[in-house]
Amino acid sequence: MDNHRGVVDIVFQAANLVIAAGYGAIPFLVLPHIRLTRLALAFGAGFFALCGLTHVGMAVSVHHLAASWFWALEHTVQAVCTWGFLVTFHLLLRRANRLRRDRIKMAGLSPGQASAAAGGLP
Repeated sequence: MDNHRGVVDIVFQAANLVIAAGYGAIPFLVLPHIRLTRLALAFGAGFFALCGLTHVGMAVSVHHLAASWFWALEHTVQAVCTWGFLVTFHLLLRRANRLRRDRIKMAGLSPGQASAAAGGLP
């Protein structure tokens, strides 16, 4: 029996919980900055919710993949990339929205006029 299996299982479980939390954070950190159709929002919500639930399931019911250092390492890297993307993309979207608001102010447009000038985009 592998003496490191307990450590691998813990790393695997922790990484999967961090990934699941990342999927759960998307509606709060990314979606408020993007205008989506109802259909795109529904598909996106389903995708992110199910991906998150998959990783929670993987963390809770550690199966044969968890005994592999490869999968533990792969999920650790995925967890870092998930949150690296979320944080950097969130900051980028906030900056873009701030620049847009500044341009609207400088042009002296109301939000409604700016939206109409942009073709109805917020």
